[in-house]
Amino acid sequence: MRLTALHHTALHHTALHHTALHHTALHHHDGGLDLAGVAPVACWLVLAAAGYLLGLRRLGGPGRSLRAGARRLGRVRVGAFAGGLGSVAAALLPPLDAVADQRFSTHMLQHMILVAAAGPLLAAGSPGLPLTLALPRRARRVLALARHVLRRVPRRPVAAWAGHVGVLWLWHLPGPYELALRDPMAHLVEHACFLGTSYLLWTHVLSSSRSRLNPPAAILYLFATALPSAALGAVLTLAGAPLFPGQAAAALASGADPLTDQQLAGLVMWIPADLVYLGAIFALFLAWMDGPREMSAARPSVASPASGGER
Repeated sequence: MRLTALHHTALHHTALHHTALHHTALHHHDGGLDLAGVAPVACWLVLAAAGYLLGLRRLGGPGRSLRAGARRLGRVRVGAFAGGLGSVAAALLPPLDAVADQRFSTHMLQHMILVAAAGPLLAAGSPGLPLTLALPRRARRVLALARHVLRRVPRRPVAAWAGHVGVLWLWHLPGPYELALRDPMAHLVEHACFLGTSYLLWTHVLSSSRSRLNPPAAILYLFATALPSAALGAVLTLAGAPLFPGQAAAALASGADPLTDQQLAGLVMWIPADLVYLGAIFALFLAWMDGPREMSAARPSVASPASGGER
């Protein structure tokens, strides 16, 4: 009886949203692109890549060598930033974006690419210095003044953590989530929130700036981030009924079972993100263990001259 009632509810909601779903189908299958969603993402990617490359050239010194700038910043960081841009493109451009609204699982895959791949990679790329150097001198002065003011904000890592966790839960509540499905602008804001807060969160773990946490603090930081993410994934996976009527209707229209689609979406949030957090925690723990060894290995060379002088 419960499954029958759920089936009728989904069919009724499908009828109510028939016009919107029909418009989406035409939007994606009429041979054209969804320019309202693709154009802002493509423009941002081009501007970010161009600014980063220009900053690397200026970082290279008098010769304006791109390779010299990459060496000074670190080739691994440059590669990480390129990977971050590629992750954003994979998440928000076709073909994935063209089918993301039809099923919760593919939509959640978008979110996890932004949160667990693009955000960390962009943060590891340390874009602050290259993008700052790409700006005109006046803009650099304004940015330096803004940074000076923002440095007075206490506990920035805590603020980044609270913002990321809050955004993750807020946009996966039924009301805001379905608003993002209906309104392209809200959908764009949703993705910007995921990417921006993830970048800020991981900046305190992976960047080369002064705000980077030491390994013990970073381990606790990521552990505290993994728990709310896993809890949200568990809620979606273990729920006994679809929590998002509009998304359930879209899944049913595409031929998928709404509850199974939601459970798969919960697993997509639950497992990949936890693997990223646990992998980073493990790497930080190894770095923490290697730190005391390096210090203890360096002590004899420092102490030996003094001990010899005392003799």
